[in-house]
Amino acid sequence: MVAASTLPPTAADTLAELRAELATERAQRCRAEAETIHLRLTAHLAERSSNALVRLGPEGQLQYANDASFRVPELVGGPGTPVRQWMNDTAAAVWAAGESSEHELDVAGHNFLVCVVPVQEEGEVYTLFYLTDVTKLQAAETELREQHTFYEALLRHMPAAVSVLDVEQRLTYRNPAGNALRQQAGLGHTFGEFCQANDLPAALAERRKRMFQRAVAQRTGVDWEEEWPGVDAGPPVHWLRSYQPVFHADGALRVVISYGLDVTGRRRAEAQVRASEAAVAAQQAFVAQVLDLNPNLIYVRKPQAEVVFQNRAMLELRQLVKQLATTATASEGIPHEERASFDHSDAEVVALGRPLMVSDRLTLPNGEVRWYQSMKCPLVQPDGTAHVLCVSTDITTLKAAQLAAEAAATARENFLANMSHEIRTPLHGVLGMASLLAKTPLDADQQRFVGTIQHTGQHLLSVVNDVLDMAKITSGQLELEQTAFNLCESMFDAVQPLGVLAQQKGITVQGTRLSESCAHPWVVGDPYRLNQILLNLVSNAIKFTPPGGTISVGGFFVAETTTTTTTEFRVTDTGIGIAPDKLEAIFQEFTQAYADTARHFGGTGLGLSISQALVKQMGGALHVQSEVGQGSAFTFTIMLPKAAAAQQAAAIAPPAAMLGHRAVRGRRVLLAEDNPVSAEVAQLLLAGHGVVVDVAASGAAALALFAAHAYDAVLMDIQMPGMNGLEATARLRAHPDPVRAATPILALTANAFRADAEKYRAAGLNDTLAKPYVEAELLAKLAALLGEPPPGPGAEDAPPAPLPRCLDAEGPGALYDLVRLRETAHGSLVFINRVLAAFHANTPGALAELRAAQAATDLAALAALAHRLRPSLQLLGAQLTPHLAVLETPGVASVDAHRAARALVQGLAALLRHVPQSVPA
Repeated sequence: MVAASTLPPTAADTLAELRAELATERAQRCRAEAETIHLRLTAHLAERSSNALVRLGPEGQLQYANDASFRVPELVGGPGTPVRQWMNDTAAAVWAAGESSEHELDVAGHNFLVCVVPVQEEGEVYTLFYLTDVTKLQAAETELREQHTFYEALLRHMPAAVSVLDVEQRLTYRNPAGNALRQQAGLGHTFGEFCQANDLPAALAERRKRMFQRAVAQRTGVDWEEEWPGVDAGPPVHWLRSYQPVFHADGALRVVISYGLDVTGRRRAEAQVRASEAAVAAQQAFVAQVLDLNPNLIYVRKPQAEVVFQNRAMLELRQLVKQLATTATASEGIPHEERASFDHSDAEVVALGRPLMVSDRLTLPNGEVRWYQSMKCPLVQPDGTAHVLCVSTDITTLKAAQLAAEAAATARENFLANMSHEIRTPLHGVLGMASLLAKTPLDADQQRFVGTIQHTGQHLLSVVNDVLDMAKITSGQLELEQTAFNLCESMFDAVQPLGVLAQQKGITVQGTRLSESCAHPWVVGDPYRLNQILLNLVSNAIKFTPPGGTISVGGFFVAETTTTTTTEFRVTDTGIGIAPDKLEAIFQEFTQAYADTARHFGGTGLGLSISQALVKQMGGALHVQSEVGQGSAFTFTIMLPKAAAAQQAAAIAPPAAMLGHRAVRGRRVLLAEDNPVSAEVAQLLLAGHGVVVDVAASGAAALALFAAHAYDAVLMDIQMPGMNGLEATARLRAHPDPVRAATPILALTANAFRADAEKYRAAGLNDTLAKPYVEAELLAKLAALLGEPPPGPGAEDAPPAPLPRCLDAEGPGALYDLVRLRETAHGSLVFINRVLAAFHANTPGALAELRAAQAATDLAALAALAHRLRPSLQLLGAQLTPHLAVLETPGVASVDAHRAARALVQGLAALLRHVPQSVPA
């Protein structure tokens, strides 16, 4: 190489120039290479960028788009697409403004932040679009805002007071619940300043300060309770407080979150719970004490299992059983059959699901027997199973008393039955013989003697009947009949005979007929007992009213329904009256208002007691109003069922007694009677009506006669020596001939209790007749058993056997019967003759009216006449009452009324011919 110093100057210059050019060229090449590297680096960055980069030319043509742009095809779409159109419009806007701008673009579910830059360099003009995908960022911001809103809502609606304190314990935030706390000191103040503003104790602020310092020092939350004075002297407020410190990453304190919850209500509830628990405990202790002091056995038991609860009495009993039986359990010391009974009743209670009352017998190991009345109830448990609660009362003493009372009642019944038999049997003989004696020729003195016997005998019978009625009432054995009867007629029939006695004593009798106010008098009940009440009341009124006084008897309609009729009966008098302090005593049995009443007026003191009991049993009440010297008024009201048409028809039909003489005539009857007087009375009564009577003095003799002869009926005395009536009946019913074994049997007994009659019927007897009985009763009972008279020539028309001077069955066909008149008169011939004279004086006029009403077919007049004639015809025993009943029937057909009226006219005419006008002395 030639050194520069050796070259000529020109050459040197040229070399220098060449060297300079070479250096320039090198420099340019270096710059070009650097620029190329820069361009390559820029292109590489653009391609690698996750953000989209789009370059549009001046005409909006797409000059460049990196790979990120193609991930959203809409960014590189054709010129007519919505995004390209938006980009062209935006490019025009930035060129017009001469500066870059930022925009937001939503494309295909992406949110872009778009920076648009106008570029003009080296003669080129284009627009760059830098698109940053902020979809996730915006979603995060949205979520953050929602969380912020959520937590603000929580704090806003939270019942607790939440606040934030800075490092100096000043308030920087509080939620609405905190804002409601009294007067506020405002943000930026400490709790001490808050206490001063609200007159709260400084000790509260001091404690808050200590708790703040403890939370910061321990770098954890602290909890405590504090009590604030109540507002306006109200009850204190209790707070549950909490401080929670929050630190920076470098460990420095950032804030302290304060939390406060008003627990006043909870404290009050806890206090109430404690008080309730204490009250429950006290109540349980009280109940336990009551149960333990209760002498009854109280326990809860699983069915057929162990006892889960027991009071002291039950515990002591179980311990006693174990001690006496020396067993491990009490149940082992109880007899098996008694345990089985307990288990059975427990199982029944659980199965039925309702309480059950049982009587339990418990036999202790020492042989002592105890009785318990147990009420058992099911106790359903939460799991659905049922236990049995039992309360058992020791009724051992009561049981013994009951047995003693039953024994006493049995003894009393036996005594009454024996008394009834021992009194009624001879009384039956006395009255029966007196009745037979009255049918024989007697002079005046003899007639008077017989009348006295009958009168005193009937009085004695009424006393015996009253005593027996009272015994039935007190023992609950008095039962009422249920038969259809006419209430108006029954009342009149009961008191009409007593009206004559009152007039004989000089007492004025006034009456109000029930028929005047009661349109439907047919009812169902016991007419005998109703009449007994009225007879007792009217008899008392006559007894205690002096001559010249007045007695009023009235029946009044009260109300009715479709099935019942309610009536009131009233008996008043102007007699001696009753003192106020004696009004209750008169209804006590064997008690009268005054000590000398029985001596002056007679009586047993049972009439009113019986009447009151009968009225009560009929569903009513007997009331009395009285004033000494002014008189008394007895009133009772009863409600009875209405009688159906069929029941009325059956009641109106003529009873068997009206045809008794026809039904029994020519029959053969076996009489089993050990009492010769009673046997003679029955034999003579029946013989007078054509009955053939075979008498057996014992049950064995009756069986022998029954085996030898066929009988139409058997009259069986119950109490006979050897074989009694029930045993004899059983033997008769066992006869090999079924027809003869079914022979009707009528019990003749002095036992007047209904239970006896039911026992006799169950033993095979068809019916019962109590002694003493009258002739008509015997004929009626026997006729009812025999039914229609036996067929045979002339049997229906055969006259009865003649009786000399028989005033009780005179005339053809027994047209009348003076037995009832004699009984009513109690042997008074004056009374009998007065009634007979009145009949002959009044009947001709009534007969004329009856014929006129019959001719005119005046049903109303016929009914009125029949009602007027009934008392006298019944008193004479005239066999015409069926015709009266037909005429008195509401709505009776004209043909039937005409036929009944004709028969009644004929019967009255016959009575006027045959009934004597007087009975000779």
